[in-house]
Amino acid sequence: MLDAFLETMAATPFVDGESDCALTLADWVMVATGFPDPASHLRGRYSTALQRERLVRAKGGLHAVVAECALLAGLRPASQPARGDVGTLRMGRQVLAGICTGQRWAVKSSRGVDVFFPDSVIFAWRVPHG
Repeated sequence: MLDAFLETMAATPFVDGESDCALTLADWVMVATGFPDPASHLRGRYSTALQRERLVRAKGGLHAVVAECALLAGLRPASQPARGDVGTLRMGRQVLAGICTGQRWAVKSSRGVDVFFPDSVIFAWRVPHG
């Protein structure tokens, strides 16, 4: 299931407010769990990078945005992230939202998807999936 989702993620263009890094995590949570959209309150609220940055800043940063969505989805913390879990990551000075692929993390990007070893995992949430 995760491999098919990652293929779709790679083929889907990055669009602010539709298919960006945080909303892609919410899409994965819906696919994996069948839960309702934990990011429905964010969708359609921004359509440019500047609007996204302002919204994220107003909500306390990307980690706070992802944490709020994880809470709405009923996800539990994952002290040892496993394949399919979601999290916030630090890469240099950037905070990103990604999906664990095992040892690496997949992040929605303008190239489709980037898969890498982050400098650190800020926090991860367990996503129950088949």
